[in-house]
Amino acid sequence: MTPLEEWQVKDIEDTLRLVSNMMDAPKRESCLARKVMTCWNWVTDALNDVPIEETSKNGVMYRMRVGQMPCDDNKRINTK
Repeated sequence: MTPLEEWQVKDIEDTLRLVSNMMDAPKRESCLARKVMTCWNWVTDALNDVPIEETSKNGVMYRMRVGQMPCDDNKRINTK
């Protein structure tokens, strides 16, 4: 697999955040909404160096946590 630069992954995270907010994905009322939120969580975990074992273990929780809002204020990314 070709590795991505950090700026590319941050752009993917931002795109998922924008799509999520546009389609009201935090309610997780459709398969697409659940998938967008799951992918957003995976990307933010990757940017925060969360081990893949932890990300995989929390996979179901990411899909079920209704109301989690991906926005600039509560991103799990340390932007320093």
